[in-house]
Amino acid sequence: MTLPLDGVRVVSLAEQYPGPYATMILADLGADVILVERPIGGDPTRRFSGHFAGLNRNKRSLSLDLKSDGGSDVLWKLLATADVMIEGFRPGVLSRLGFAADTLRERFPALVQASVSSFGQTGPLSPRGGHDISLQGMAGFVELGETPGPVSLPLADLSSAMFAAIGIVTALFARTSTGEGDVLDVAMLDALVSWKSTALASALNGLDPAPYPPDDPGYGVFSTSDGPITLSIAGEDHQWRGLCLAVGLSDVSDLSTEAREADAANLQKRLSKALLQEPWPEIERRLAEAGVGFGPVKHVTAITEDPQIVARRIIVPTPDDTRVVQQPIRFRSSAHDTAVRRGTPLLGEHTLEILSELGYESPAVSELLASGAAAVSTKEQA
Repeated sequence: MTLPLDGVRVVSLAEQYPGPYATMILADLGADVILVERPIGGDPTRRFSGHFAGLNRNKRSLSLDLKSDGGSDVLWKLLATADVMIEGFRPGVLSRLGFAADTLRERFPALVQASVSSFGQTGPLSPRGGHDISLQGMAGFVELGETPGPVSLPLADLSSAMFAAIGIVTALFARTSTGEGDVLDVAMLDALVSWKSTALASALNGLDPAPYPPDDPGYGVFSTSDGPITLSIAGEDHQWRGLCLAVGLSDVSDLSTEAREADAANLQKRLSKALLQEPWPEIERRLAEAGVGFGPVKHVTAITEDPQIVARRIIVPTPDDTRVVQQPIRFRSSAHDTAVRRGTPLLGEHTLEILSELGYESPAVSELLASGAAAVSTKEQA
């Protein structure tokens, strides 16, 4: 199988969540992603084995001390073979290590550089670090109330990772005509603000926002006699009609969206009472036949058993028998599909392999290992 990004080498200096998620996307698409990790501990998220395994399959691990002359020299040689370099340091850190963007640009004009940071490389907050909850708060995602808190997914991490992956692929495509790479500056705060596009366009221009969740009484979480379900009717009169006929509320089945929204509390109460009388298998059959948008509410472990998830092969085993979530992009041509080819790398598992690819011979490798400039995993030492 020829994968879409076969032949593209990505050097990742990024830790935690955004960089690893972005490079996971690229690795699944065929890129040779090399994690450059510190010898002591590596990526801090290695202490959470499930988190690290969920983001780092299909990658190789090279353990280097970038503060040492030997480690720095290895990175320069590695970057000379790379198409992409992604980093997640605070602005200025990479420069202090001797790898400033302008320096890299001068030495490797075809290299695509991507930086993912909390606030970006410019602006008054650029020197600051920050984590997801701070950025969610600044972007208007934190809900206040009795138990204020962020959305239960790290949205700043995920959104910036996806924008970084899109930006990298775009820069690689542009390079095919210009021959030159580019320097990408992705801010986690910017990514979240972008996800607020419709709310901000409404507020800034005096336009009517679409409420979320919608005001339609057919949208929300309800209970059947043996478990919760979600309904997702948002302004579709034909789906409301099908829902009402399926649960015995024919007297309100012809209400328009506006009429439903005006009497939402009463209608939602009646709908809740009607659904509570029905077992899930029966209500599933009726709603499916009526063409209504709905679904069961599942816990994490039950997701993997869903027939739709199974049919789409979204959960797959790695070669080391770790079950992971596969790349969701599907290509019609199986010759260009994505693949899980490697398991989760041990820290420094591929150090010797990569040093050999870069032309290092045994005496030089031994010197790097003895000085602590490079390190290998216990698996390689065995």
